[in-house]
Amino acid sequence: MRERTAGSTAPDPSARLTKRILEVATNLFLGAGYGATSIDTIVAKSRVSKRVFYAHFGSKADLFAAVVIRLAELNFPTLDKAPVPTAPIEQQLEQIAVELLRITGKPESVALDRMVTAEVGRFPELSRILYDFAGSRTLGAVCKILDEAVARGEIAPIDTQFASQHFLQATVLGPRRFIVLGLEDARMTPKKLERLRRGVRLFLDGARSTPVARPAPRRPSRP
Repeated sequence: MRERTAGSTAPDPSARLTKRILEVATNLFLGAGYGATSIDTIVAKSRVSKRVFYAHFGSKADLFAAVVIRLAELNFPTLDKAPVPTAPIEQQLEQIAVELLRITGKPESVALDRMVTAEVGRFPELSRILYDFAGSRTLGAVCKILDEAVARGEIAPIDTQFASQHFLQATVLGPRRFIVLGLEDARMTPKKLERLRRGVRLFLDGARSTPVARPAPRRPSRP
């Protein structure tokens, strides 16, 4: 019998079973959908008993939620290629948009979006979890770029949180929707890159302009 080395730990059997069930369920949910996937099928393909299944997950709905969260963690990581902070702001925004489209355009990310969208009526809270999860890992990065640009005087003082949301909608979320709907593939072609650059320039044109002071509303004259 092989002796364990000092400090080594044996794999947790419960954790291994949880991982196996999650992996099987992920393939089934992505392939057939939530409604067409039964617990019997999950149990059979996971090679566990129902008793073991329910010891790990209270219901099929609980398992589905765990699958969505696991996929979100795997497919919406932090940015691998952060923009160079000394680069011009236009280049930084282009780099971050291209990187986000690369991450979110992966087949697994697109499949996750489609799966959650198909079940949003049954699990509305999961769409919010997915949106918040992805947003928390992207919005802050764009805000940081805009905050630093405001501090340097490159753009006008603006609500960078609000501006970041609109930037992502125009350059990432909008184009990604075409990918999810199957209208475009995820490749960054020269035509798509030029379209993205035009979007960045349009955004910056607005961000660089001085906010127009709105006149105070007139008070009605007294009779």
